[in-house]
Amino acid sequence: MDNYEKIIDKNNGIIYAHKLEDYNMNRHDLNSLVEKKLLKRIAHGIYAKPNKDINEFWLIGEKYKNGIYSHNTALYFYGMTDRTPLQFDMTFPSNNRVKNDLLNVHYIKKEFHDVGLTELKLDDGFVIRIYNVERTICDIIRDRNKIDLQIFNTAINEYMKRKDKNLILLSEYVTKFKIEKILAQYMEVLG
Repeated sequence: MDNYEKIIDKNNGIIYAHKLEDYNMNRHDLNSLVEKKLLKRIAHGIYAKPNKDINEFWLIGEKYKNGIYSHNTALYFYGMTDRTPLQFDMTFPSNNRVKNDLLNVHYIKKEFHDVGLTELKLDDGFVIRIYNVERTICDIIRDRNKIDLQIFNTAINEYMKRKDKNLILLSEYVTKFKIEKILAQYMEVLG
């Protein structure tokens, strides 16, 4: 238990209860650290230093492990919109049912759920699960009738300006999601 500071520093200020054995700790050690106010419980099975600022995006992602940040939230992280999302957009396999007022929930067939999944390390060291830029473009095209027109147009324009865009990957995803004709229409307009 004396090593808890090294363990917690190595893990960005976080200790997971399910990994206690990996840390050579047990429940008693964990409870003792909480009682001494050396750790605080931030969510079920997740503990942190008392002064640790917890990233809300990360915490929601930890709570909803099957969720992947998508749509407006992904656009925000990729700098493709200037609007901070009022809710967190997350996509889940269609066999999951999620209810949380903080979330704008999207569902997709299980076989498409991991397409474009990547991890993004945030400035504060936390890592979130998020769709890559190309998958995000496909998602907003697929849900274009549910997205603010200005956000949609800005995102498409910003994507086309990106130096790191991957048009081959976008083409693969567009084919997989069967939205080739819709994308072609937008590409014609953008010229």
